[in-house]
Amino acid sequence: MSEQCGFCGAVYWKERRLLKVLLTENSPDAKNYRQRIREYNSAFASMGEQIKPPHGTGPYCYRLHGQVYHRVSPLYASDQHKESYRQLYIFDSSEATEKRLSNNQNCLQHVFEKLDFMLREINPFAQSHLQMHRLVQEHPTTSVKMVFLEDKNLDMRRYNAPTLCTEVAAIFVGDNGEPPANRDICVHPVGNTCQSISPLNQCCDPMTYPLLFPRGECSWNTGMEHVEERRTAKRTRVTQLQYYAYTLSQRNGFSILHNSGKLFQQYIVDACVKTEGSRLHFLRQNQKDLRIELYRGLLDALECRAHNENIRIGKLIILPSSFQGSPTSYATELPRCNGYGTQVW
Repeated sequence: MSEQCGFCGAVYWKERRLLKVLLTENSPDAKNYRQRIREYNSAFASMGEQIKPPHGTGPYCYRLHGQVYHRVSPLYASDQHKESYRQLYIFDSSEATEKRLSNNQNCLQHVFEKLDFMLREINPFAQSHLQMHRLVQEHPTTSVKMVFLEDKNLDMRRYNAPTLCTEVAAIFVGDNGEPPANRDICVHPVGNTCQSISPLNQCCDPMTYPLLFPRGECSWNTGMEHVEERRTAKRTRVTQLQYYAYTLSQRNGFSILHNSGKLFQQYIVDACVKTEGSRLHFLRQNQKDLRIELYRGLLDALECRAHNENIRIGKLIILPSSFQGSPTSYATELPRCNGYGTQVW
């Protein structure tokens, strides 16, 4: 808690005060923020998606079509590209606001200024980019890179002695040591393209949604364990679905997440896509355990049809009947609807 109320003496986080005002009040600034909240968030983070809004004039509904890409840009923009996203943290606050406003003309300048000041003050990812910028200026001829580790408790000696270490990142000078793992996020000083962030990395959510997690709270990771009283011999780790179910649960008090409207919808859809993608990836890597040889006749029929029609067949992935969304799952829900009526979510 960093602030104290002058009337009642209650303590609170400073950023919660700002975001609560923008998310609950009826001032022009607050209304603009809620209406354009996805644009405000996108000005600080990069997420590639193809949005397909439904037809008609009904209530807003975030509808995603295709694959989602979470990306992180190099520290400095190349000559062919304009500065954007986290690259603007190394600029003066007013200059960064002007650059963000040029790409989001429906947003308000003073709202951008307040958000920029808040994130520079408390967000560890913004602070890490500033620290890397200072280190590059101090060592212009040395190779410098910043790594956001998948597991912040990982033994740092496997990589290299870090020159600078924050809560979520380690900045390395030189290329000695073992390279980062595939799911670690490595930010280089200069580059022409953005790097994709693995949805299994615990930094994915706070880097994609800085206005939902202004303090950069790390999210689910593959090594997250159940508390001891919930742990069993077979279930020792928290699944991705369990984590998001816990995060989306409503609790007493004000919640930035549940009051963020359109951005909250985007977060839910993104979480659903990541969870289903992880399940599909697991099934893709464990086809032998599913005994797909039982479907040899189906494979032969597909190959024969592809040969006759001169079509290039792709790799066939068999999904078990227990996969959510399968015909078996659909047939299981129909009797429930008949017995208890249409389900309301």
